[in-house]
Parts: sequence; structure tokens; C-alpha cells
Amino acid sequence: MTTRVSVDNPMRQFSCWSPAGRALAICMVAAAGSVNLRADPSLAQPPSSAGLQHTESSQSAAAVPATPAADMTFLENGFVRVGFDLSRGGSMTFIATSEHPSNIVNNADLGRQVQMSHYSGPWPFEPPGKPPHANWAHLGWNPVQTGDCRLNPAKIVEHRSDGHEVYIRCAPMQWPLDDVPADCVFETWTTLDGPLIRMRFRCTNHRADTTSYRPCSQELPAVYTISRLSRLISYIGEHPFTEGELTQVKNDWREPWPWTALTATEGWAALVDEHGWGLGVFNDDGAEFHGGVYGDERSDDPQNGSTSYVAPIQHETFDHNIVYEYETTMTVGRLAEIRGRFNELATKTPPHWRFSADRRHWTLSGAKDRGLPLKGAWQIDLADELPRLIGPLRCWRAEDASIVELSVEYAGRPTQGRLLWQRLGDAGFDPARSVTFDLIPSATSRTYRVDLSSAPLYSGLVTRLAVEPVSEAQPGGGIAVSHIAVTSEKDTPAAP
Repeated sequence: MTTRVSVDNPMRQFSCWSPAGRALAICMVAAAGSVNLRADPSLAQPPSSAGLQHTESSQSAAAVPATPAADMTFLENGFVRVGFDLSRGGSMTFIATSEHPSNIVNNADLGRQVQMSHYSGPWPFEPPGKPPHANWAHLGWNPVQTGDCRLNPAKIVEHRSDGHEVYIRCAPMQWPLDDVPADCVFETWTTLDGPLIRMRFRCTNHRADTTSYRPCSQELPAVYTISRLSRLISYIGEHPFTEGELTQVKNDWREPWPWTALTATEGWAALVDEHGWGLGVFNDDGAEFHGGVYGDERSDDPQNGSTSYVAPIQHETFDHNIVYEYETTMTVGRLAEIRGRFNELATKTPPHWRFSADRRHWTLSGAKDRGLPLKGAWQIDLADELPRLIGPLRCWRAEDASIVELSVEYAGRPTQGRLLWQRLGDAGFDPARSVTFDLIPSATSRTYRVDLSSAPLYSGLVTRLAVEPVSEAQPGGGIAVSHIAVTSEKDTPAAP
């Protein structure tokens, strides 16, 4: 059922804008001080001169905007109760169960909660007359569901609830700026299925800036909990879905990037207490997660500066007109319950991608594509560089699927393409882990079946593919990729 109540303001007001917990893509922030919390260690920069100390604001404490009283709507089913704050963009600010009725979501500032957050360029993002806060300029374009770093909350555009589903449509805020609504719309749909919290998300961009910026990490979504749930647990081994031993993945929150990145080979990670009870997060469309605990305190207080964090991650080119959708499921319980529920939901077959309307989480370097929406294929213009198509992080056993099928239309000179793969633990792509195939000019889509079974390093748990379609520059040429699938000889891949 659904209830809606108004309660006293649960949010703290800070005399400095250093929201603890802002996470990702280019940079993230946590706890009660100013610190760069990077989602992507490869993009790490030195921490600000303030280090882990409070940031001095350019405005006085009296100038801090007064945050409104919480306006809550709840959804519950006897197993779990979730709440959304309609005064703060409809982000999820409350999760509890009948056995554990206390809230486990951290709400110490407007950058925590369970909320949508996306990233793109430019860096810095600076509309006329609206310079970004100095601590957050490197985030670039960063719409956030709850509010901005100056404590201006996001506004609800539409909200409805029928007792079974809560729908939220909001105008997010640009996190680094002061009271600047983002040029996109966020939507969420939430339902309860026994102990499962099922969420669907959509970001619809309508940016005037049509520049194609580099791919960025995206949180799907950002999940912040009370710091008592300080242990980040997942299965990170070679044999998913075999009841292998779970691992506690540790982070050092004092580092410039305080979180840790992990490959969750069963597609889930959990934040739990010392007894193994807590919140699990599952995404069936990828295996990369970031997370950890920030601060030394282990508190049950949702307003405490210490917090725990976890997020499924995808790397995306976030186009000016993208309509970006994803689904994530959460559940509260003990580790065995969390794992069992998520493993029942998980897709256990090798991945396949059909590029009918979007890039299916693939990214591109060394070339430019035609943008979104795709029209039945991923169309890529070739020029003076050698392009590489990079797949998302997914997991399959090499012995279960040794054929990669590609459907490609190609305009250019005959050439050789190269298929590369990464295994669990590999630092990146290596020509030693690759095979070549002949790419033939064709005015219609042609299917290539690349056999990896005889490649000596195609073994173990494979986690990612890349395709280099040409071996020499092809100015004026182009390719259109409609389909990539990992399969066995006897299998025929199905469309997703």
C-alpha cells in the first residue's frame, strides 16, 4: 500500500557546501569534508588543497538555502517499505523491512540517497553567469536527482502512485552549480515484488550542446546507506552461480578516490553489517560495481557523515538527445537470502547485443558514429585513425561459448578485423588475446562467425570484448554493425 505524510526536515544544513557522498563518473565526493571521490581511477587527479577538511564556502552560513521539509510518499507490501521524498526530486530516502523497521538510507546531504546521477562534458560545465563550485568544476555536466551542491533541491514534475507502483518524474539539478536545473528529465518506476525492490529508470536529454563528449562512467543508480552496513560483499570469482565463496572487497576511504572497483561476476553486490545483514543491489546488464565505506564511524543514523556506497556502473557516451533506460533490483536480508534472490533473476547465458536503437552499452574510440537514435544498426564513419568498439563488462565461461558472431555492413577496401577479449583479472586488452578475420566490402549486412576455440588464451572467465574492424585507415569508409553475439557452434543467438 501507499501512504504519504509530511515530516520535519530530515536534512542538515551545512555552512559549507561539501556534500559527502557525491559520487561518480569523473569524480565523487563523500562525507562531511571536501574530497575528490573518483569513480574511475584512471581519471584520478590530486585531491584539492582542502584534503579531507571542510571546504570554506564563498558564502556565509546565513546564505545557505533553507531546504524544505520532507514530503514523503511510501510503498510497502509487508516485506519491505520504501519512501520517496517529493521535496527532493523524488529520490528514495527510506528503506526498511518488517524485521528491521529503521531506515538504512543515508541522507546526510543532497548527494546521497538512492538516486539517479549522470555525467558528460564539457569540463567544466559553465553556463553564462553560473560558474561551478570550485570543488566540483571537474565533474562537468552532472544532473542529480536530489539537488545541487548548494542545497537547492530538484523539483517534481509529476508523481503518481496506485499502491502497487510509484512513478516519479523530476527536473534534476546540475550538482556543481547554484540553482541550475539540468537540461534533461529523470523518471523512475518502483514496484515491490515480495522482498524485491524493482526499479526502472529513464533519463531523457534535451541538450542544446550537440558535442559528442568522451564516454563517462554512469551510476545505475547511486546507493548510499548507513555506515553500519560497512562491509562490501560480492562474488568475484571465476565460477559464478556455483555457490562459490563470497569476498569482502575493501577500500581505503582516505585515498583521493576512496571507493573500490570490482567485477561482480554474478551481477550483484551488497552492503552488510558484521552479522551479514544489509542491502543488496543487482543489475543484470553488467558486472562492474563501485563501492565501499566512507569514514570511521559505524552508525545507524541516516544523518551521520559516515556512509557506505555501492553502484552498478556502465561506461556510456551520453548524447545530447539520449533516452537512457536501465533496471536495477534491490533487496534487504542476509547474504544467503540476497544471493539466492538475485541468482534466480540472473541471466546465465552468454551475452548478445542487437544495435537496433542504441549502442547497448558499447563505446567507441578512434572514430565517430552517427549519433542516436540508431536506425537498425550502429553506423560508424571511418577516417584517419583505427577505430575500436569496446563492449560492456559481462561474464561467461570460455568453454561454454567460443564463437563470436558479428553482422556488419562495410564500405571500404578489403581488410582484416581483429577481435580481442579480456579475462577476469586482465588489466586491459592485449593483441596476444585476439584473433583476426577478413572483413569484406558489402552493401548489405554480412555475418561473420569468429571461432575462438583454438586460441590458446581464450580460457577461463571472459569479461569483455573489443572489435577493431579495420587494420589500416579507411578515410571515407564506414561500417554498420547490427549484431554481436557470443555463442557456441550449436547455438543460434536470439535478439535481446
